Amino acid sequence: MRRRISRAACAVLVVALIVTLSAKGETVRLSVAGPGLTRPLEVTDPAALANVWAGTFIGHPADEPDKALPRYVVTFVVRPPHQQQATPMYVVVVALDRKSGRGFVYLPGRGDDWYRMNAGTIQRDGQDGQWHEAARDWSDALSRAIAPGVRVRVL
Repeated sequence: MRRRISRAACAVLVVALIVTLSAKGETVRLSVAGPGLTRPLEVTDPAALANVWAGTFIGHPADEPDKALPRYVVTFVVRPPHQQQATPMYVVVVALDRKSGRGFVYLPGRGDDWYRMNAGTIQRDGQDGQWHEAARDWSDALSRAIAPGVRVRVL
């Protein structure tokens, strides 16, 4: 009986989390700017459209990757609930290491470009201003969009 109640409580929490996250808005596209791109690339692959509030694109903390790696500015464009117009709501810097197959995400911190916009969307205490490994599926999808045929992944 106790086990059944625990499962029911977990199910309710999962549903509540999904409703809360989707109530804040849906990521409809990513805009990517960086080396080799003559204009921002619009990415709509569902695997790349991570929910900003859930942070599913962010992996474990990491040291800053080699500065020689290509770095891209990735803007999450979100359609808030009950609105027709999508708007840029969150920006990260992504470094892709094609040689090792790893992706890294920098969450702008105080004093960085985009921090004020990001903080108006969500603050990630202890994570802002830090590098992280990119979540594997997200990094793979982003890499496919930027350089089709080249796979970038977290090992």
